[in-house]
Amino acid sequence: MSGVIFLAGCNLSGKKEVTGEENTLTHGNLVVREFGSCDTTKNQGVSVSVSLWELTDSSKVAETINGILTEKSIERINSYSDSASIAANPGAKNSVKDAFVVFQKNYNDFKKEFADAPGCWRVELAGDTVIATQKWLFYQLDHYAFTGGAHPNSFRSYHAFDGKTGEEKQMKTFVADSVAFLKLVEGSFRKEEKLADTTNLEEVGYFLSNHQFFVPANYVFTRDGILFYYNPYEIAAYARGAIQFTIPYSELKGIVKKEDIL
Repeated sequence: MSGVIFLAGCNLSGKKEVTGEENTLTHGNLVVREFGSCDTTKNQGVSVSVSLWELTDSSKVAETINGILTEKSIERINSYSDSASIAANPGAKNSVKDAFVVFQKNYNDFKKEFADAPGCWRVELAGDTVIATQKWLFYQLDHYAFTGGAHPNSFRSYHAFDGKTGEEKQMKTFVADSVAFLKLVEGSFRKEEKLADTTNLEEVGYFLSNHQFFVPANYVFTRDGILFYYNPYEIAAYARGAIQFTIPYSELKGIVKKEDIL
C-alpha cells in the first residue's frame, strides 16, 4: 500500500492554538503519506506513515516550512537504513517514498538472514502545530519506530519557524537569562517529581549531563507558558516515560522575551 492523502479543513487534534489576528500561518491541511503494510497475522512486514499538518498558501514562507518538515521526515526514516543502501538510491535523500524503498530493502535483507525474526518494522511520524502567532509557528513532531528489540522507541521534538522567512530558529533564541532559566526549570522539575531541593538527582536514579541538571532538548512556547518535555531515556529510565511540565509566563518575567513571541 502506498499513497498520499490530503485532508482539507482539518482541525486535527484540537490542540492547535491561535493568538492575535488571523494569519497565513494558521492555514493548512493534514497531509498523510503511507507506504507498505504490516501483516498482523504473520507479524511481519514493513511500513512508513508520515502525517504532517502543512501550510497551504503559496508563499515562500509556507514553501520553506513545508520543505523543512519534509526534510526532517526523510532524515528520520533514513536513520533506520544503512548508508550504503542510501548511497545506492540517492533519491532516498529527497523523497519520503524513496526513503521507504530503502527502509523496505533493509528489512527484506534482514529477513533473508533472520527469517524467523518476528515483528513488523514501522516508522510513524505525526506533526501538528502547537501555537501560531503573527510572528512564529511552533510545531510538534512525534516519532515512533520499531525495528526489532525489546520495545519500540518514541520521542517528541518541538520546532520554531519564523513567520517572516520560514526559517527554523532554536528555542533558546527567546531566552534572555539562561542561568535564571536553568534554575527555574530545575525547581519546576523537582516540584513535578515531588523531590526536595536537597535531593541528589543521580542518587535517586535520574540521568544528568556531567553531573549537572539540564534543560530538556525539547521545550515549546504555548499560550499559557513554556512546556518542557523530557523524552524517555533523556533524564530517566525508559519505564519512567516522558516527563513534562509547564512554567507559566508569570514566572518567566525577565527570563524569556515573551514580547518577541506572542
